[in-house]
Amino acid sequence: MLLSEIHNSTKEKFDEFGIQTSEIVSRTIIKKILNLSDKDFIMDTKISLSNKEKEHLSKVVLQRLSGKPLSRIFGSKEFFSMKFDINEFVLDPRPESEILVEKALDLIQENNLKSILELGVGSGCIIAAILSNSIGTKAVGVDISEQAIMTAKSNLIKNGIKNFDLVVSDWGLTLNRTFDIIISNPPYIKTNDIKNLNKNVKDHDPLISLDGGVDGLDCYRVIANQSTHLINDKGYILVEIGHDQAKGVEKIFGNNDFLLINKVKDYSKLDRVLIFTKKKNKKIVEI
Repeated sequence: MLLSEIHNSTKEKFDEFGIQTSEIVSRTIIKKILNLSDKDFIMDTKISLSNKEKEHLSKVVLQRLSGKPLSRIFGSKEFFSMKFDINEFVLDPRPESEILVEKALDLIQENNLKSILELGVGSGCIIAAILSNSIGTKAVGVDISEQAIMTAKSNLIKNGIKNFDLVVSDWGLTLNRTFDIIISNPPYIKTNDIKNLNKNVKDHDPLISLDGGVDGLDCYRVIANQSTHLINDKGYILVEIGHDQAKGVEKIFGNNDFLLINKVKDYSKLDRVLIFTKKKNKKIVEI
């Protein structure tokens, strides 16, 4: 059987369910299961499927049709051109979080920053991406979940990352040092909105990584408060936010003597990352 026949047969199943990305989904599944490359698709290689491979393919197709993300099915996700294992204890890395990494790297390079703290390290993808693309930096990653810390440690080691420490802690509560840069992508979904989330999010991402309290801003209050003694005088705080939370988060940090100096938009032109410093006379920049 030609590879194109297997692909078209698989794609048709997704088309029937109205999955708009059926072409990409089908190719990704087949490449993963049969360990193929894009070149195999171009050459339309002749493939002989074993019974085991047929069963595996059918199982994965059914799982995806049920709403389970491919990253959850295969247990891994690419982020910033790096591969990370994920499980039920960590958030599935989002493309939007790469903006957080990019802005952190810009600040590190421009200001020769050396010490990094990530509050809510999860899978470890954010500090791994930063450490792998900066020189002479060291990072501490904190998470309240011991299982998340174990996942992050494994991912950092697998990606050859050094110069990091991981701490099980309720945010930065147990830390007694300061940092040049603090980053966080905290839970920011309103509690009552979680039930309305896409099935592939609410059924597969851990609730603790989603629930931001009644107004979605609980974690920002904690981060802003703790950052007053965790950030160096000339340091920077970067937080990822929901699309309609910029004003609320700015107010919270402002009440803790921080000034918003940069508001960064995502690929959909929505506010996504806010950057703060200790209060100084600086101008806000929107990107």
